[in-house]
Amino acid sequence: MTYRLLIDYEALDVLASLKKPVQRLVHQRLRQIQEFPSHWADYQERDPSGRPLHVSIVGDYAITYWEDFADRHVKVLEIARADR
Repeated sequence: MTYRLLIDYEALDVLASLKKPVQRLVHQRLRQIQEFPSHWADYQERDPSGRPLHVSIVGDYAITYWEDFADRHVKVLEIARADR
């Protein structure tokens, strides 16, 4: 069952600012995350409340999101340059 993908407005701004080939890569990863959220996590962090956040690396960018299993939502919190 596919999750509903919810994306923070600032993450959308970052996505819109990327060059088209990078946008396509990020869009593809977002679709993959929507289908199988935990499968695409490269590592996990915790937010201040202790909630596990997944981070998926695609190219030079990190997508930070959390899986709301009860509501079947994936909530994308940030798209940012990945630390290397």
